[in-house]
Amino acid sequence: MMDRINRIDKLEYTEVQIKSIRMAYNALSDLAKSSVTNLHILIDGENYIIYQNTVVKQAKLDANAFDIYMNDISRSSTTHEIARARSLYNNLSAEAKRHVTALEKLVRLETTWRDPYYIELVYPYYPDYIHEIKPGGVVIEKPAYDSLYIPDDSNTVATTIPKTPTWSQYETMIYQNGRYTTQITTSQVKNITDRNMRLKAGDIEIVIPTSEIKSSTANVGVSVNVANNQLNIQFTEGSRAKTFENTVEVHVPVSKLKANTSQVIQRVLSTGTSPASFKVDGSKFIIRTATGGTFKAANSSVIYTDIPNNDQGRAIRELAKRGILFNTKSRLVQTYKLVSKLDAAVMIASALDLSSNAKSKYLDIANAQQLKLVQGLLEAGIMSGATSSRFTPNASVTKQEAAIIIANMYRYLNQDLAKVYNELNISYTDIANLTFEARQSIAILELFGVVDGQGPFSPEKTLSRGEFAELIYNALIAIDYL
Repeated sequence: MMDRINRIDKLEYTEVQIKSIRMAYNALSDLAKSSVTNLHILIDGENYIIYQNTVVKQAKLDANAFDIYMNDISRSSTTHEIARARSLYNNLSAEAKRHVTALEKLVRLETTWRDPYYIELVYPYYPDYIHEIKPGGVVIEKPAYDSLYIPDDSNTVATTIPKTPTWSQYETMIYQNGRYTTQITTSQVKNITDRNMRLKAGDIEIVIPTSEIKSSTANVGVSVNVANNQLNIQFTEGSRAKTFENTVEVHVPVSKLKANTSQVIQRVLSTGTSPASFKVDGSKFIIRTATGGTFKAANSSVIYTDIPNNDQGRAIRELAKRGILFNTKSRLVQTYKLVSKLDAAVMIASALDLSSNAKSKYLDIANAQQLKLVQGLLEAGIMSGATSSRFTPNASVTKQEAAIIIANMYRYLNQDLAKVYNELNISYTDIANLTFEARQSIAILELFGVVDGQGPFSPEKTLSRGEFAELIYNALIAIDYL
């Protein structure tokens, strides 16, 4: 284990490689773990991956937005437009500025202006950047203080540094009448450097995706409490219930629900319960949901009596513990049977806690609950029908179709697929004639270690229930989702 950790090169190792080493370490006994003296190298690698997936990823997006803006700036642009461009650059983070490619063009345009009124216009934007005025231009220099505080559209000269924002990354919610509540405004979100906001409700932590709040037309409210060993959480936007496009994470101590880590989380419905998307992290549950609702812990049960003693069986057993089941009412899983599109849809929707109350156009699914799951997958961009009105629920699923479904699932879960987008590296030799979408999806599976790249891929092969369950289970494990 120590040898594997010592070989970590955080500049070269992928996220999948780092995660595989972490999983290997976690599988060690407590005694073995105590003998691993270089764990800090692994932790450093994990932190570097987190940094790349958050700060660097967002910085590149911001830098690209600035470069696109600069495409329309030229010598014919007005002084105001050029000053605005400088303001946009000044407000980029230090990391984003490293990825900007159009700065030289901006400086060149600034120093070619001979208009004396330009200096008067520039000064309100970045007074502390003016280092020296020479005939024909202005010499620009980085100020002593953080560029975050340079005003971008002020009409007056800034003489003091603005106060830091009052909204912190960890905001404590207000406790009143047995519930924790808070209101999030778009102006507060603008002060969050990360794309997520963490709220504290006692010993419950809620991670909100802030990108969706920036465009909200009304305040987003969050309310949470625990009663009768059940977690109740609501999201509102103005006076209406809010549904997030990305999932909200609710971190709840296991003891808060009077539960144990061998139990599973279920969503409480008026008609009973349904599987909820969750994972166990130490002594807490991490519940993922895009909508409000009530959640509780329950004993896991495996209803199937014919689970084989192999890798397929292990995958089916672990999925079944969480209520991720095939579309069957019998106690026989029948791993040899071909998996149907409806089988696949029910399993994936259950794993991600996806459903929709929107009216569906599919005419060939009679069961109302199954129709909600299928519609949820359609809206999430994970799975679609053969036509706009026919899902073809009994159609079999080929291996390449399963790859496309899993790749779409990874996109929905915001996994970093940039490496595949930039370099389409595939080891399989029997997929050259497939569509680009299929080849890219197979590359994604190989990148995350869901498939090993050995031998033929056999894209047209129809999958059995056991094969599909093993594929989905490995796909979820690869991104630490279960």
